Amino acid sequence: MGYALHGGDIYHGKIRDDFSVNVNPLGLPPGVRQVLRESVEGWSRYPDPECGRLIRRLADYHGTSKERIVCGNGAADLIYRLAYQARPKRALVLAPSFSEYERALMSVGCRVRHFSLREEKRFQVDAEALAGFLEEGEWLFLCNPNNPTGLAVPKSQVELLAEACHKKGGLLVLDECFCEFLDRPEDYSFMERIWEYPQVVILRAFTKSYAMAGLRLGYMVCGDLVLAGRLRLTGQPWSVSLPAQEAGVAALEEKDFLKKTKRLVKTEREWMLERLAGLGFLVFPSQVNYLLFKDEGEEYHGNLWERLRERRILIRDCSNFLGLEPGEGLGRIRYYRIGLQRREKNEKLLEALSMIMKDS
Repeated sequence: MGYALHGGDIYHGKIRDDFSVNVNPLGLPPGVRQVLRESVEGWSRYPDPECGRLIRRLADYHGTSKERIVCGNGAADLIYRLAYQARPKRALVLAPSFSEYERALMSVGCRVRHFSLREEKRFQVDAEALAGFLEEGEWLFLCNPNNPTGLAVPKSQVELLAEACHKKGGLLVLDECFCEFLDRPEDYSFMERIWEYPQVVILRAFTKSYAMAGLRLGYMVCGDLVLAGRLRLTGQPWSVSLPAQEAGVAALEEKDFLKKTKRLVKTEREWMLERLAGLGFLVFPSQVNYLLFKDEGEEYHGNLWERLRERRILIRDCSNFLGLEPGEGLGRIRYYRIGLQRREKNEKLLEALSMIMKDS
């Protein structure tokens, strides 16, 4: 297709503004920038292979025991480590959703089924139907909030899914990497219940909420202490770099950063949704820092990914998300996702889209 599997492919062209990734529009927190500058002389040392200081800080932050936490080189690293360590036979994945779940599962010979989210329901997850669809011994991967749709499942419904996995002898893998962008994360995150459910693991990362995509830092919190111990033995011993560990500790001290982020994201999300709709796109509701929208007029103005790239702007073409494949023939339909930025950058994107639509 000529596109990167994920967003962020700014290395094969002169991109000025990247909306294809959904990281914090504020960038790195000030405290993280300062710590990285001050710690650079120590980067000649090997990092702590056990991430001891970072794990202790994460345990305090989430109010859980450090024995439940496993750190890795981003959340994707931990998804693959979990698959390689446990080697599940069967799993259920939402469609559309983050593709690395399926890729990791298939790499160990797992049979993957899909639970399709319906556009007419705005891609909202029906937890009761999902629980009923689950088979015996099947793992369930739930991105909450979901990527690329931006909607979250309330904690009470997550509990329903956790109970279903328990009854059917499976594992619930909750990806909460976008949870910090929600107005009230505590209404959706299952973190405070993790100790009650050994059949649940939670994925988190500093990638999105703290804009640390290039540093690569993620962690997993396990309901099962035995599973956590086994996961710590997987992967290579220095999978989390020293600067990533230093940055992670510093990020957790940024008390007001996420509050400021949520205020900005909420304002820009509402503003962008209204204006994208005004250009004729069908924009789907979101609770986080990205918007999924549908373009039904490609035969008139062409592929927006290509047209915007000509203007050095990158958005996420969602054609390789299962369930969001392009339509056929005239009236061709294509879905796109944009990560929200600050107002001045969002205005540039809207200006470029307006010009494309007018040219049509």
